[in-house]
This record gives sequence, structure tokens and C-alpha cells, in this order.
Amino acid sequence: MPSAVTITPRKLFKEDLQLTTSPSAATSSQTVLGLGTVALNPIDAVLYSAFTQAANDTAAGTAGVAVGEIYYNTTSSKLKARMT
Repeated sequence: MPSAVTITPRKLFKEDLQLTTSPSAATSSQTVLGLGTVALNPIDAVLYSAFTQAANDTAAGTAGVAVGEIYYNTTSSKLKARMT
């Protein structure tokens, strides 16, 4: 491995990442410019599409979200825990 590596910052794209929803994903060997082949660990990811989408707690309840569960609030564009 070289003793010094120059890294030029750039935007990170989804295609640069190896995503997984598996808690025991295997390490992947990838070629990294300037470093050669290195072992990379996949990033655990939860996609917003995995959550029920609702405008508020009432709509989330109607959609089957129990009190205390998380849903995607389409009004605020945030994950929310159902309170009522």
C-alpha cells in the first residue's frame, strides 16, 4: 500500500455504495484507485419505501401503524413515531 495517497473530493453517488439490508452481509473486495484491492463492508440501509406513508398519526393508524411504530410522514417528509 502506498505511504501517501492524494484524494480529490467529489460527490458521492448511490452507485458508489454497496447497500444491504442483511445484518450479516459479507465483506466485498473492491479496487480503490491509489490503494489497490481493499476489503469493504457493505452499509446497512433502510429505505424510506420500507415504511408506511401517511400524512399524520390518524392516517397512519388507519393504514395499520400501531402506536409507537414508525411511519414516513408525507407532510413533513420525515420519519415519525405514531403517538396517538
